[in-house]
Amino acid sequence: MYKTLHRLLLFTALLAPGAALAEPQQLVAEAEQLALSGDFDAALPLYEKAIGDLAAQPHQQQALRYRYGIVLNALGGQQHPELYPLARAQFEAVLNYLQSGAPLEESSARVRSALAHTYHQQAASETDPSRKSQLLRNAYSFYNSAAHGLFREREWHNLAITYFNLGQVCEWQGNLEEAIRWVEKAVELDDRHGFADLQEDTDYLSGLRHQANPATSTNATAL
Repeated sequence: MYKTLHRLLLFTALLAPGAALAEPQQLVAEAEQLALSGDFDAALPLYEKAIGDLAAQPHQQQALRYRYGIVLNALGGQQHPELYPLARAQFEAVLNYLQSGAPLEESSARVRSALAHTYHQQAASETDPSRKSQLLRNAYSFYNSAAHGLFREREWHNLAITYFNLGQVCEWQGNLEEAIRWVEKAVELDDRHGFADLQEDTDYLSGLRHQANPATSTNATAL
């Protein structure tokens, strides 16, 4: 199973108090409640309106765009693949904001990994081989770019998750040797930092090794 990034914060916790933000904050709170209850048709317009209302507060607006992209990507995985392009548009807007030099809690590397995840997750349900191949290439490119940034920023848990996701993308592309190398990196970070993903990632790595060399795995089990 692919993994999402760590620390996906509710936007309501990021909004500073004040009259100017009271209405967007209320809209987001209502949207979160509707999304949690499954009423996405009602929730999404509220997110959109809140984003529009925050035009004069770009920092808060982009923080909400990131959160909205996470919500849209999650909905895409719940039989709403038409929402993936809208999710990507949110992350791309946030990246443009960050590349202008503006500050934001979410780093460019973290946003790139979230953007990669939209392609990765969509590939899981894509039935057209050509389209699936392109989605996986896009996912690999953005994950790989994100991994370099996460390493520089020492975001070890997010880096471990990104390594795992790179491994799964490579597996789906049929490149088991590279998949094993990425997941080995994830397991190394899990072990070094005591992350809870260690057992899951180790089991996945064992499965990859068995796929790559089933005869060796069988002989080792027999011994």
